[in-house]
Amino acid sequence: MADYGIEIIEKKIKDRLFIELSRTGLLFRLFSRIKDDISIKDKFTRKDYSNDGKLMQDLIGFRITTYFNDDLKIVVKLCEKLFGKIELVYDEPNTEVFRPLRKNMICKFPDEHSSIFSDIKISNPEYELIDNTFEIQFRTTLSEGWHEVDHLMRYKCKQDWDELTNESRMLNGIYATLETNDQALKALFDDISYHHYKSKRWEAMLRNKLRLRFALQELNSEILNYLNANAIVGKELFKINRDKIINTYIDSTLSFPTTFDNWIYFINNFFINDEFIKSITPEFLINEFDLCEKSGE
Repeated sequence: MADYGIEIIEKKIKDRLFIELSRTGLLFRLFSRIKDDISIKDKFTRKDYSNDGKLMQDLIGFRITTYFNDDLKIVVKLCEKLFGKIELVYDEPNTEVFRPLRKNMICKFPDEHSSIFSDIKISNPEYELIDNTFEIQFRTTLSEGWHEVDHLMRYKCKQDWDELTNESRMLNGIYATLETNDQALKALFDDISYHHYKSKRWEAMLRNKLRLRFALQELNSEILNYLNANAIVGKELFKINRDKIINTYIDSTLSFPTTFDNWIYFINNFFINDEFIKSITPEFLINEFDLCEKSGE
């Protein structure tokens, strides 16, 4: 049974993660767990932990699943900003060898949580070989189910697979299919975005280009009419690299509702600088943009 102090640490870190991820507007799901006593003992039997060597690092674990695979690196970068990273394992695809890709980060507890954990260890000898760290795993929604099956049915009972080379390759092959589907999913929405751009359906273009959790609020009619009459501005909106847009926002101190209007105001201010769009940008956003740019000088 988890110590109440551990539950507090898990909740506070999860709350911080959720708030920061929600600020981005990205499509994601967030899961967390605390290892129970059985899981801790099981891991102690499988791993060589010691007081003068390596300690268990994942008493508390989080998993962030993104809807699109190109959001994984964006989320990893965000987590690196939020927490003290100890280790990052982020496998890149290898054209010569196929294997499931690991995307895990080990982070140190924030200082205020480390002191709580130190007190917990003093009164709980079973935590002696556990470090003041937590793990974050990064997955896509398509690969999430495969990883769950693999972890429970193969990773935790590797001896069952010793003589099953073909079956193991088949299981990996299923992952390969999901990885290909992740790439196809992104390409599909890129194509949809282009289709809507060519048809001057600006809301649909933005929705499918940026792939954010947009509020159910229509695009300002002034912006809509302006884009219809000034195709060159719409073309600039479409051509700007999505990752550059999202990372610029994440690296800033900005936080605004995920509406089509706000994102056009933001993109215009930092990338396009069209005078008409700037003239209709709400004053409070202009002030926020100015403060953000000054703080980055």
